[in-house]
Amino acid sequence: MKIRRKARLLTIFGLISLFSILVSTASANDVIVKHDGGRLRGKILKENKRTVTIKTLGGVYTLNKSDISKILRSGSKGDEFKRKWKAVDKYDPDALYRLGKWCDTQNLKDDAKRCYEAALKQDSYHRKSREALGYRKWRGKWVTEEDYKALAEGKVKYKGKWMAPEERDMRKQGYEKDEDGKWLRPEDAMRKREWERMARERKRQEEEDRKARREGRKVKKKPGAEGQPRKRPQADTSWYDDNTSTGSFGTAPEIESKFYKIKTNVKKEYAKRYGTMMDQYYVRFAKVFKPFMPKGQIPKSPIYIYSSQREFMSASGMSQYTGGFYSTGNRRVTAYHGKFGQNGNTRTVLAHEGTHQFQHIVLGGGFGNAPIWIIEGLAVFFESAYYNGKKVEIALVPADRLSNLKRGAAGGTLIPFHDLIRTSQQQFTAYHYAHGWGLIYYMLYGSKDKKTRKKRLKQFTDLLFLAKKRKVQPEDTENVFGGKDKFLKFEEEWKKWVVNLPYDFDPRGS
Repeated sequence: MKIRRKARLLTIFGLISLFSILVSTASANDVIVKHDGGRLRGKILKENKRTVTIKTLGGVYTLNKSDISKILRSGSKGDEFKRKWKAVDKYDPDALYRLGKWCDTQNLKDDAKRCYEAALKQDSYHRKSREALGYRKWRGKWVTEEDYKALAEGKVKYKGKWMAPEERDMRKQGYEKDEDGKWLRPEDAMRKREWERMARERKRQEEEDRKARREGRKVKKKPGAEGQPRKRPQADTSWYDDNTSTGSFGTAPEIESKFYKIKTNVKKEYAKRYGTMMDQYYVRFAKVFKPFMPKGQIPKSPIYIYSSQREFMSASGMSQYTGGFYSTGNRRVTAYHGKFGQNGNTRTVLAHEGTHQFQHIVLGGGFGNAPIWIIEGLAVFFESAYYNGKKVEIALVPADRLSNLKRGAAGGTLIPFHDLIRTSQQQFTAYHYAHGWGLIYYMLYGSKDKKTRKKRLKQFTDLLFLAKKRKVQPEDTENVFGGKDKFLKFEEEWKKWVVNLPYDFDPRGS
């Protein structure tokens, strides 16, 4: 009888224990989902960086975290935080901090951060909350750990990023770093992007053409490709392939032409050829800028020409995307002997940078006051000229620039004049260069009526005369055209002219 009663009691206790286990396990509600799709439901007993231990109805299991896809935890801790958050005094930074510390002990990191940040809203100098969030003091100010390390290393923040002061100064001037860590001037960085875009476009077009031929379809004519540039003799460019150096550039002789002092270590006959060529460009510069020519004798302008691109890059620190440059400090043009980019060479570079050099001569201190669309538009104008060995022929239409404008007109992507005249030098892309050239070319040759052309020429010269006095503002450009409305009307006329301008246009016959 006693034995039966004892057995019944053991059975009852066993059932109670089993019921307790079932209830506690079910209420735990933690779920571990494995990568193979399997699931373990129960209560997580402990967890470290490598493993998780869970108690289930079937027993206690320890799993490697590498085998776990995700863990769905019970809402008990989260529910408790919600109750505590609802009860805490939101205006008491100490109470909020204490709640944040409790969250840390429960591994509720996001909720802890919420508490510390709430504490700082009530007291921005709450030291414990600052420290809990990883802040450190730097010269009396709270800063993040990342900022503290950067400041300790002497770095400065520019546009949200920490960098050396020297890098900040370069970036303020619009410089960018290429893949090799070399600095690119703003115009060179834009030229790099433009070349990369053109390369992608050529590749895409070639793939489309190949596909069309395979399918027996007619290859589409490229927008803006109609017509041909004005006929001109093919210039001799073979000499640009001869990078023979006469010795170190430092000991290179200085060749004097009529208007220039050219220091170069290319062959002597090449040096003389450059001198003759630049003298002819000077004559053309002087004719275009005649109203602005300073009185008295003008000193000869300095030019440096290195024998190769590699030597130029090594000496100047410039990248492969720089064909040459003009320095306002020493008023010197620096370039190299050879080809540049898609169609450029030393002549086009010297013509472009030489234009800036001459603009500085005639505008003096007002050089930096002139609108960038005039400065660069004129440089493209002279860059597009042809030198036949005796004289420089200007007013030729640069096929690549006009093609860009025609494609823009066809696609509705031309830059509005309102934006063009407000674009900074750092943002002036190759597409802006085409617009600058187009605007100037239209002002000079866009009308057959002499009275209109004379009026446009005056508008052009008025802006440059103003630059000699002060910085030319975008509104000044609009005003010389008679106001915003007339400037817009002028723009619409220009767009129609761009569409109809032939590549072989010759203003001498207009």
